[in-house]
Amino acid sequence: MYLIKRLLALLVIVSVVFTLLFFGRHFFVWLDSAEPIGASTGEETRSNVQWLSSDKPLRFNFSNQRTHSLRILSNAVFDNSISFDQPVNYAIKYVLYDQQERVILDDVYHHASKLYTDLDGQKIKQIIENKQSLSVASGQSFYLPIAHYPHATSLELTMIPEQANLQGVVVRVHAKTPEQGIDPLNTWLKRPLDRRQRATNYLTLGENALTSNEISNAMAYWWQKIAPQGIPDIDFKSDILYESLPYNVLTYDFSAEQHDLGAYFTEEGLCASVRLDEPDSLIFTVKEGAKLPHLMWYDKLQLSAPTPVSFAPTDIENRYQTQLIAAGLVSICSDEAILTQWQTLSDTPILTSYAGSYLINEQGNVEFDIDPKSDLKLDVRALETSQLEVVLFDQTHTEIERYSLAHKGDVSHDDRLIDDTTQRQRVGLLTSYYLRTPANAYRVQINANKDAYVLLRARYAQFHYQRVVAHQNITTPIDQFYDIAAWYELRANNHFELTQQARFANIRTFTPPAEVEPMTTFYQPRELYTLLPISNVALALSPDRYFIPKQPAQIFNFGLYTPKTPASYSDTGDNKLIFRLSNTRAQERNASDVSATELKQLQNKATATYQNWHGERPWIKQRLYQLNKNTPLTLNFDAQEQPMSVVFKLFRSRSAQPIEFNILEKANYKSGLTSEYSIAKQRVQLHSSELLNAFLIHPKNSQLNSYPSVTHTVSSDINKLHSLTISASETVWLSILQEYPLGEQKVRWWNNEY
Repeated sequence: MYLIKRLLALLVIVSVVFTLLFFGRHFFVWLDSAEPIGASTGEETRSNVQWLSSDKPLRFNFSNQRTHSLRILSNAVFDNSISFDQPVNYAIKYVLYDQQERVILDDVYHHASKLYTDLDGQKIKQIIENKQSLSVASGQSFYLPIAHYPHATSLELTMIPEQANLQGVVVRVHAKTPEQGIDPLNTWLKRPLDRRQRATNYLTLGENALTSNEISNAMAYWWQKIAPQGIPDIDFKSDILYESLPYNVLTYDFSAEQHDLGAYFTEEGLCASVRLDEPDSLIFTVKEGAKLPHLMWYDKLQLSAPTPVSFAPTDIENRYQTQLIAAGLVSICSDEAILTQWQTLSDTPILTSYAGSYLINEQGNVEFDIDPKSDLKLDVRALETSQLEVVLFDQTHTEIERYSLAHKGDVSHDDRLIDDTTQRQRVGLLTSYYLRTPANAYRVQINANKDAYVLLRARYAQFHYQRVVAHQNITTPIDQFYDIAAWYELRANNHFELTQQARFANIRTFTPPAEVEPMTTFYQPRELYTLLPISNVALALSPDRYFIPKQPAQIFNFGLYTPKTPASYSDTGDNKLIFRLSNTRAQERNASDVSATELKQLQNKATATYQNWHGERPWIKQRLYQLNKNTPLTLNFDAQEQPMSVVFKLFRSRSAQPIEFNILEKANYKSGLTSEYSIAKQRVQLHSSELLNAFLIHPKNSQLNSYPSVTHTVSSDINKLHSLTISASETVWLSILQEYPLGEQKVRWWNNEY
């Protein structure tokens, strides 16, 4: 018995030794055969790709309204038996489907490929999959112009092997989508320098050879990676059109439920929105059996109250079309979690905005290089109240300033984070903080004790902020006037490491309806007699926002005079009649001085007659001052009577062409973190408004064109406002209103104007 036990023990020991030798030999063979892969660096992008099957197609869904073309980029994968100079052939079958799963295009694209050599300093491409080192060929790509197939909504890819030594094909798909901004030059300037250099090298012979058309092609569109449907853990967020290898290859199954990336997800407490720049109808599709969303239209000028949007089913199942909707914002809400796909009847692209943000907490912070004396805007999103620190360093990495802030966590009801499984996650409400940095600040570090998503933007204080202001939709720049954004995004120094750790996320943002502002202030006109001696009196249409309570009308408020208007009730001279006799003539009379016969004669001559004693009176009589072309006007402010904002109303005679209006602010600003920021220099291009009418009360020259008002907010980051200097590119008529708290209200100067 004792001998049997010893033999069994010896047998077990021998078995263990042989097992270790067997696996050890295979491990050393694999290790010896594996090609070396360089360490990850910040100059390298690692991208997830998918194996292309010859049995089961790989499907990609996309928005046919936002997608101009698809780029299918593939790499052939070989075993180690092939030589570098030996070509290998393979093909990809591609099928385009419409929303009803009908085949639109069915074709095959053939590729001829070779191994990627180490010549010219290029790294050999490798894939490590299941502990095997596989050789990869140079990337092959082809394009599908979706503009030729406007009804296509999905793409299926299938591999067709043409040689035995082909181990497989890995693939990824990019969609060419329009940028949110319409100005390619401005978009180009907003890109980080490394991105601009990369696009420059790809498109041209170098920086000096760059043309405006190439900038437009590179920056007016964004190549966005799209995720295959049904595949979990997809990296679809990064821009990886010009990526370097090695790849991270994913195997996949179709067990997990995936959401279409182009669809809008809504649930109770989480809404989406669509902005319409022109009147249009919306078409949306829901899954079978899902509850329908609630749609509400909002006027962007808030002159009309929000209105529910009705819709009706179309001939296609689960597809609905709305009524014709005026320009404005349409909010999309639902009582339960649903996915809806949207398009316009006119095929106008529906643009979606994303905000790339870094996740920071106690386990990791984020750092940025900044230019000295630049102003910073820190966007923070957090679901929980957290403590954040902003630390500034000089060129020697010595700390020079440190600021702490307690950020109150709150959930956003419009924005959402799309995770790697295409599921939508709730995200914190956006809150912005501002900091003016000193001349010796070169680096900023942001820390947090709890999860918070942060995004840092920068600008120079003296940079121009340039924008177009119009009540109507302006589709193309006029007079080469392009928007210049106030802030530009910064890329973190540790961006690559944060991306590798899945701490960089794209947050899909939606525009919420404008808030209803309570009336806690009033506007006081500013007298300009001493600065602008030429003035005149005008009657201008100035409708109130829908939520402002009706106030008792004053004698400077006018409405239309009709046959049903009662006779004037006073002979003191307060009751006035204004006759618009023609496009160039207008006359004002005391109602008590006009006889019934003369009134009838004047009404017959006039295109419209206005009175100030009865009914709705949306027209305001006001004094305008003439500001000459390119002549600066400086407005000085007393520290004891600093307004909350200054509103500029501009009018122009004999012309409705755009006006460029400049504002230059001089002030003392607060140091440290602030919740508001005042832009010192800005230029706006104003376009004449078709919504607001006005005319001068002048017997020979009454023609007048209205422009949207410009509001310059006196932000809380200002210690003392010294002056505002304004100028216009053309001679204009000007009215200035200053906003004050209600407790400081004074009698308006025009109350006894005649």
